[in-house]
Amino acid sequence: MITINKKRITNLLVIIFCLIIVASLYIKFTFRDQTIEEILFYAFNGGENSSSDVFITAIKKAILPLIVFVGIILFVKNRFFENHQVKFTLAFFTLTLLIFTFSLRVDLFIKNSLASSDFIEENYIDGRKVNITFPEKKKNLIVIFAESMENSLIDKELGGGWEYSVMPELEELALSNTNFSNNKKIGGFYHTNGSTWTVSGIVAITSGINMKVSMANTYTSDNFLSGTYALGDILKENGYNLKVCMGSDSKAGNKDKYFLSHGNYDIFDFNYAVDNGYMKSEDKVWWGFDDTDLFKWTKEETLELAKDDKPFNLVIETANTHFENGYLEEEAPKKFNTQYENVYSYNSTQINEYINWVKEQDFYKDTTIVVLGDHLGMQTDFYEDNMIDGHERSVYNVFINPSTEPKNSKNRTMTSFDMYPTILASIGANIEGNQLGLGVNLFSDKETLSEKYGYDFLNEEVGKNSKFFNDFILGDDYKDVIKLEKEKEAKEKEEAKNKK
Repeated sequence: MITINKKRITNLLVIIFCLIIVASLYIKFTFRDQTIEEILFYAFNGGENSSSDVFITAIKKAILPLIVFVGIILFVKNRFFENHQVKFTLAFFTLTLLIFTFSLRVDLFIKNSLASSDFIEENYIDGRKVNITFPEKKKNLIVIFAESMENSLIDKELGGGWEYSVMPELEELALSNTNFSNNKKIGGFYHTNGSTWTVSGIVAITSGINMKVSMANTYTSDNFLSGTYALGDILKENGYNLKVCMGSDSKAGNKDKYFLSHGNYDIFDFNYAVDNGYMKSEDKVWWGFDDTDLFKWTKEETLELAKDDKPFNLVIETANTHFENGYLEEEAPKKFNTQYENVYSYNSTQINEYINWVKEQDFYKDTTIVVLGDHLGMQTDFYEDNMIDGHERSVYNVFINPSTEPKNSKNRTMTSFDMYPTILASIGANIEGNQLGLGVNLFSDKETLSEKYGYDFLNEEVGKNSKFFNDFILGDDYKDVIKLEKEKEAKEKEEAKNKK
């Protein structure tokens, strides 16, 4: 006869619950805007290709609180509730569930999953159904996705949220070129539900739609968001050579599948660098290789693209400024008290140095450069605890050498979606109706959807379940998920029946 040791089992359960609570609170207070949607997406979509430094830092910070917390809870349980072990464990489970739910906004995720909206269907413009024309001489396009680049670190006197200047080069670029701003000085755009992590931010900016990936859909499709008509699709059809360079493994977050599905970009990532002798796998740092190597090798790739008679689109994705506290290269100056400020400062220098190099090349006169953040920084405590009161966080953007001038670039309300048609317009593309996806061309005088409906309303609506998104954007992928879920339910019922 098997004897059940209630104390040991409940102790084990309590330790597990403590781990969940500490992890939830760590995420809540360090990354205050992080949601369960983001965590689930990366957990099931290339999380194993993420930087180990992120997890090591989290473990170092959380291990001592976890040990202390476990010790206190077990002491209380076994000292004062010795005769009520199960009741205590059930009560502690309830507390754990509440903390997990509200810390990671699971309640909001469930609410949005259950609530339906026709907003996307009513406002989405499919680029295949409008006339998009390019000038006879097509311009090259370089897009630099600067990881977590937001305007909080801009000097407060220039429209930012910092007491002093951390990124003088990016400030000067914004002042000297076209910067679309949510205020009258340097500012930017807002991200939305489903566009707050790297691949979702890139998707929103280059296809005008967010990523509404449910818990059931771990989304490992090779035909990534098949219904979208993205920037890469349009440029490919118009004869552009396409390449993306990043210092990480492109499989992280399935970025490779997005770029391959929409334009069939050539990909230069960590794996490519190792396979082609640029570095050894054991020399990996941070997410793969640092931004110094990224820009060094990207210069070579830029020159190769420029040799061809065809126009090119080069996408560059930096990584040094990723949470937590970024990756500070050895040669980076240490001007500030915090590591993250020093990382941002050096990244500003690195981006500017590459742009100045491009300006020295013969092909620059026929090239537009766009620098923008992929989303707001996730290490929310760093920004909110250091920026001035009343500052409204927004994502950085600057358009250098665009083919047109904006009607109004200041005091705008705009989102990641609006960057999609705006990037196309910056290289001289004429878009019928000045709208693609859920985005509006900011060079035009047309109001954005967030100006028309209000940002809060738009953000709430795009977070809700959408039949149009499921049927049209996901297409067969969504049908496959439903099929798998039904098969799983049928299998579970059959197993339960056999047990009886």
